[in-house]
Amino acid sequence: MSILSLQTTNNRNRLPAFIICTLLAILAERISIPFLYGIPFSLSSLFVLLAVRMFGLRGGLLSAVTAYGSVVFLFHSPGTPILGILEALAAGILLRRYHNKLFFSVLLFWIVIGAPGIYIFYTYHTSFPTSDLKLVVLIIVLNRLFNALLAEILYQHSPLAKWSGMATVSRMPVSLLQLLQQYTLAIVLFSFLLNLFVNNISSFHEVSEYAEEQAETITRTILDEWHRTSSPSDRPVELLLHSLTLQQWIDLNASPTYTISIVNWNHVVVASNNRDLINQIVSPWRGQRLTPVTAEQTLVLPNPTSKLLYMESWHDASFLYSSEFDGNGMILVQTPLSNYQSYLFNKYSIHFAYLFGFALLASCAALLMNRSFARGLRRLASASYNLPLKLKQNNDLRLPDSRIVELHSLMSNIKHMAGSLVYLLQESRKNNERLQAQAQLLQQSEEQLHQLAYYDPLTGLPNRLEFTHQFKDCVALHALGNKSAASCKSLAVVFVDFNRFKHINDTLGHAAGDVLLQQASGRFLTLTSRDCSVFRLGGDEFVFLLAYDDELVLKELAEAICGCFTEPFIIEGMTLFMSLSAGISTYPQDGDTMETIIRNADIAMYNAKEVGGSTYRYYRPGLVSALSEKMLLENGLRRALQEPQFSLHYQPKISAATGLLCGIEALIRWQHPDLGMIPPDKFIPLAEESSFILGIDSWVFREACRQNKAWQDAGLKKICISVNISARHFYQGNLKELVHSVLAETGLDPQYVSIEITEGVFMQNIEKVIETILYLRDIGLKISIDDFGTGYSSLNQLQRLPISDVKLDRSFIQGVNQDVKKSSIVRAIIELVHSMNMRVVAEGVETQDESQFCKELQCDELQGYLFSKPLPATEMEALMGGGGEHI
Repeated sequence: MSILSLQTTNNRNRLPAFIICTLLAILAERISIPFLYGIPFSLSSLFVLLAVRMFGLRGGLLSAVTAYGSVVFLFHSPGTPILGILEALAAGILLRRYHNKLFFSVLLFWIVIGAPGIYIFYTYHTSFPTSDLKLVVLIIVLNRLFNALLAEILYQHSPLAKWSGMATVSRMPVSLLQLLQQYTLAIVLFSFLLNLFVNNISSFHEVSEYAEEQAETITRTILDEWHRTSSPSDRPVELLLHSLTLQQWIDLNASPTYTISIVNWNHVVVASNNRDLINQIVSPWRGQRLTPVTAEQTLVLPNPTSKLLYMESWHDASFLYSSEFDGNGMILVQTPLSNYQSYLFNKYSIHFAYLFGFALLASCAALLMNRSFARGLRRLASASYNLPLKLKQNNDLRLPDSRIVELHSLMSNIKHMAGSLVYLLQESRKNNERLQAQAQLLQQSEEQLHQLAYYDPLTGLPNRLEFTHQFKDCVALHALGNKSAASCKSLAVVFVDFNRFKHINDTLGHAAGDVLLQQASGRFLTLTSRDCSVFRLGGDEFVFLLAYDDELVLKELAEAICGCFTEPFIIEGMTLFMSLSAGISTYPQDGDTMETIIRNADIAMYNAKEVGGSTYRYYRPGLVSALSEKMLLENGLRRALQEPQFSLHYQPKISAATGLLCGIEALIRWQHPDLGMIPPDKFIPLAEESSFILGIDSWVFREACRQNKAWQDAGLKKICISVNISARHFYQGNLKELVHSVLAETGLDPQYVSIEITEGVFMQNIEKVIETILYLRDIGLKISIDDFGTGYSSLNQLQRLPISDVKLDRSFIQGVNQDVKKSSIVRAIIELVHSMNMRVVAEGVETQDESQFCKELQCDELQGYLFSKPLPATEMEALMGGGGEHI
């Protein structure tokens, strides 16, 4: 996000918070609480000062001008709003110097500018006495200081700034003394203002009741005299006739502190102690504001628009008592509120004296608390400053004592921590000494470091880094051209990877895998020469780098690499037959960079893995399309299950003793609509990687049983049919349910079904696998191990397997009559299997010599192309029905 967009987002967040502060300031000014003689108590400056604190000088000043300007325009006098704007301006300026000291800044303003300014302003524009004016100024200053203190507390101890996200001055830590003083003063000020407000109400009622009592006494006296001197029949007409008498009674009861007037119903003053009002038509409420106090008494306030300040109206206010004068008019008693002003102001002056006294006591209490608490913290902070360095220099740690439980616990914890640090420093010194000794040893072992950096610690072979250097050197020599004969040689990278190495780690453990890597590295080293080097890149990945000038040399190296795994590996007393896959890429024919050469050799290696066994493949550009074909096959497996794309071929098994047909193996074939016939070794591994193998096995088992039952129903020989089942069925599938369902559906007798499994089925949860095999064998099925001898622990596990037949892998049968070691291994396996009452099936028999050799070794059954290739169902049926029992 750009800086401009960040500023735009910042301004969008600033506007709502600013508007809220300003509107609250206007609202607070409008609903201000009137105190003594109309002196208002308002919270407007609280929100203006919050705006100053959160949005800085410009934002706060704009909020003050907007809020107070609206007050002047909509409500009343400009005196207080002008001071409010000046207060915001001064606070914003002072905060730039005194960070986090809003109350101090406002206090400084009112001491230097605010209080003297408002005192001078009221002196020249009002008629207040000096004592009253001082009290007015004190109340106004107290109001503003309370707002400033409350604003500072809200900003420092509430999430307002975080909510707005717009604080221009970061909040600094607050000292304990400042915190105590803030809350102590806030409590004192709030209590005083609450008391002042309550006393203001009670004092006003006290004065109004006293004025009403005085007016009632005067009215009762005049009425009594009137009733005493006049007859009831004359009273309606004697009011005007006896006005002089009424005037005399008024003069006798009159006082300069109040005005007594008797008016008729036409509002003509008949008698009054104010001679200017006699014979005048008057209406005491005209042009004034009336506030009823009781049924007879009303508070009369002059129109505030005629006054510069709102409180001046209260200075000229009065209580007006009115009572009917014997049905002939009204008697009015007007008592100026100023009569009680001195009494009220003296009363509030006493309150202010108490306020200052309590504020002083609160400050002293805060100082004492700070002295007993904060001073201990400061001394603790000073003593623990740079504690590790002090402990390292063995300086004495002098921590202060405290009678406060929390401080005492904190100091105890620091002492405990210091002890722990001393122990750690001692251990650190010892470790440093050890490190120095080790550094000296490392300086003496540069050759060992080089060995660790460029050679694999497990096998001792050069690693990937050394391969990179040597490859670059060979490329540089090749670029020199004809400077030497060696520089004209081509480069070849042979990428080697073990097949099923992960299973070794999973079944035998990583220690056995490391031993296998070491033994394989020793065999690879026998193939190195001046022009050929071998490297271990990591895991089970090895790379040969060969400089050659004849393609035959490269071919011989590839065949020699594959031949390294002809002999089995002996690890922890177990015989393991392993295979590898190798991919070959040449420079510069297959790429002009090391990364390209390695990648292409890797692709060729994966192509060799698909072939199986120990084999190698050269990189060809078409291998990339082969990968695409692999993806096409993966995507087509699901459709192949849904559509009739799969079919079964059947390969006979021959009895070695009689030469008669003794069994059939069902083999799946896939007729792809686009790619044609797909051999099983090409799509079965893909199905194994996914979950499609479960569906494929289910289909094969059902179709093989159905076909065998159909042959039996047709009168053909009843023989056992073998079906290959994936190891996934023992872990993820429902093999028991599948067998029950298919046998019940087809009606085939279980004795004519044999399930062929590989040794890989025993790699996981062998107890569960054995339990499943025992169950299947108990219901009549035969169990065979396919490709025996290519697994990881065949002879060790053979004694535990509840099986009936063992099928020797074709790698043992091919050329068995010509290889003495291989023939010895086959003879030993056959004797071992027979000793455990199991039958032996030799698969992959392709020559008459191999067949004769297996018969001599007493193999029970033979299978291979020598007798028959896998046949479709129709051809197999013809073979069985046409006298094919003897093949």
